[in-house]
Amino acid sequence: MPKISTYEVVAPASNDLVLVTDASDSSNTKNVTVASLSATVYSGAYSEIYDSSPNEITTIASANNFVLLNANTSQGATNDVSLTTNNLGRITNTGASRTFYVTYCVSVAAGNNQNVMFRIYRSGSPILYSESDVITSSGGKASSTSNAVIVTLNTGQFVEVYVANAAVQNVVLEHFNLILRQV
Repeated sequence: MPKISTYEVVAPASNDLVLVTDASDSSNTKNVTVASLSATVYSGAYSEIYDSSPNEITTIASANNFVLLNANTSQGATNDVSLTTNNLGRITNTGASRTFYVTYCVSVAAGNNQNVMFRIYRSGSPILYSESDVITSSGGKASSTSNAVIVTLNTGQFVEVYVANAAVQNVVLEHFNLILRQV
């Protein structure tokens, strides 16, 4: 068998095989896929979604009550098929339980001088410390805000952004971006 250093160097595909010693099975030699190594060793899974249809309206029927931000979204950059999206502003972790840095940036209009608030929700429950507020500007110009949290998502849990207005006035989405990055 030639020395390993004499083999050609190639960019690995996710289904390429690598030899390992299985410590849990009497140190027998086994194959694993590059994809399984990246999920185990590389803690840099990420997924991004963004608004694909600006001017979506979120109906505010009651002041100061959070409702799901109406956002038709598209998949942006991603490197992990177990971070799935529903095209409506949600990213779901279908893989193993892991911790993520979650950040969002949103730009909305809602009439003059409206106090609009945003929060990240995990599987329908608010992450209270993720709230950010913005006072909308005059003249219909959109106002922007962002925030970030570190949160653990178990298998099947998801994150979404909710919105509230201090007045009963609808919110019009201009721009939206939601990013999960495993830490």
